[in-house]
Amino acid sequence: MKQQLSWLLLAATIVGCGKKEKEAKPEMKLLTSAVYASGTLLPEQEYKVVSQVDGYLVDALVKEGDTIHKGQLLFTLSSEVRNAQEQGTEALVQKTLPTVTDNSPMLSDLKGRIEVARIKQQQDSLNYMRYKNLFDQNAISKSNYERVYLQYQSSLKEYSSLREQYRQQKLAGDIQLQQAKNQWAVAAAQTDVGKLKSFVNGVVYEVYKKTGDLVNPNQPVALIGAGKMYAKLLVDEDDLDKVSDGQQVLITMDAFPDKVFKAHISKVYPLLNKVEQSFRVDAELDEPIPVSMYGLNLEANVVVSEKKNVLAIPRAALLKGDSVMVKENGEKKKIKIVKGVEDDNWIEVRSGVTESSVLIIQK
Repeated sequence: MKQQLSWLLLAATIVGCGKKEKEAKPEMKLLTSAVYASGTLLPEQEYKVVSQVDGYLVDALVKEGDTIHKGQLLFTLSSEVRNAQEQGTEALVQKTLPTVTDNSPMLSDLKGRIEVARIKQQQDSLNYMRYKNLFDQNAISKSNYERVYLQYQSSLKEYSSLREQYRQQKLAGDIQLQQAKNQWAVAAAQTDVGKLKSFVNGVVYEVYKKTGDLVNPNQPVALIGAGKMYAKLLVDEDDLDKVSDGQQVLITMDAFPDKVFKAHISKVYPLLNKVEQSFRVDAELDEPIPVSMYGLNLEANVVVSEKKNVLAIPRAALLKGDSVMVKENGEKKKIKIVKGVEDDNWIEVRSGVTESSVLIIQK
């Protein structure tokens, strides 16, 4: 048993002697506390150009990287079928017009019959009034009076009936003509639908189709972006309570290795992405980037707090339990400290050591 204990003491001595130590002193530092986030560079506005009709891509008037303006024609789809539909509906309108005008055969015939009925109704009216006066004077029999009265009522009814027929025929013709014109307008609009135009002033970031490709309804043809670039960040759910609107963000990108871009938080989204266990946070760049490249990967640090002239120790000097090893009067001593702001390399010390303290750091 004594022999085993001796071996253990010897091993501990060898291990202890193998550790290297160095000394360091606390320093006055500028410390920044930040939340890390990964992200992507995106334009302020983006949309996909889609067609509402099917057809083959006849003309691609833009390519990736082109700057475009609102209303500019971007793509043209084949429109043979739509052109035929427009021509057919136009022809229908032209054929319908002669049948519904006042000079159409049916309406002309009705107008003639109405005129005849009007004249007959006027004559029968005068005849009726004459017989009525004679009947009132007992100059004619009641049967003769009633015969003339019924004839007058019949001509009056015929006249009214023909006028109603004319009105109904004219209304039906107007409706038929309006329907034909509506079909023509729809067909003409469908022809224009095959001409895809830009809704914004922006940049063409990607074109998905080539000339000759079939384009189906609601199928993307190109990706358009507009406005300033912003950073779409993913912040870990554990750090969300540290992030708020207006905070400064420092951004780095592999595409610009020697540049740090400044930005600020513009929006914090409340929905958790359950797949990545993170929240979306948007950061608006405070300065334009040299090239507006869609989808660039980036890394960001959201500045939570920043302190100047704070007493700090190297992170390597911190031991478990928020304590450090110091040398006082040639002896090693373990001291408890109170931490403050910290970054990747340094930790603020609020109490426990001073600038003159000598720290023992084990390598």
